[in-house]
Amino acid sequence: MAIEKGTYIKLSYTGSVNGTPFDTTDAEAAKKADIFRENGLYGPAVVKVGAGHLLKGVDEDLEGKEIGTEYTINVSAEKAFGEHKADDVKAFDKKAFHEKPELFSRVTIEGREGTVVNKIGSRYIVDFNHPLAGQEVTYVYKIEEIVEDGAEKLSGIIKLLTGREMKVGTAHEGFVSVAVPAMIAMYNQNWFMTQYMITQEAFEIFPEIKEVKFVETFPRPNHKEEEEPKAE
Repeated sequence: MAIEKGTYIKLSYTGSVNGTPFDTTDAEAAKKADIFRENGLYGPAVVKVGAGHLLKGVDEDLEGKEIGTEYTINVSAEKAFGEHKADDVKAFDKKAFHEKPELFSRVTIEGREGTVVNKIGSRYIVDFNHPLAGQEVTYVYKIEEIVEDGAEKLSGIIKLLTGREMKVGTAHEGFVSVAVPAMIAMYNQNWFMTQYMITQEAFEIFPEIKEVKFVETFPRPNHKEEEEPKAE
């Protein structure tokens, strides 16, 4: 069965540059490439074909492909992480940084994240391009299966957007619920925009609902009660 645009699928993939992996859904492959993240969520990713959930070159390649077949695609810089733009390489005086940056470290300055690529006198050169900008990348991927269940679709997209598992509740009349971690807005600065994206996705998956409810639960901290002194 050929995959059509708009289909939700489970996708396994590994992206590499010159044979060196930089992104993968396979935990063992990540360990071998020394890119494994302890808090990473590995396993096939749920994506919607043609929705821009992947690099443009990979997303476009999915249409018409078959389930269970492994494909390899070389993606041009234009359809991967973009061309390297000279205008996005800027110099900053050391006083612009809160602390002295190290060469090749990631920094955030003027609201943008970049890489310190050089130091000239008291000025640091910061490259705001994506680290893989200007490079062709290779992806090996396999469509594992089509996702039909609405809750699985939405929870998969949430995982893709946030990197976290969140339970989706559908046993309600007129709405779906999303259980979110306590204080999520404090460690996810884009949470309000992410909520909007999740909501729009939910309305598309569940055309019959009128609302999406985000349920944030705050558990009571565990306090050890002091033991009463025993009577002598």
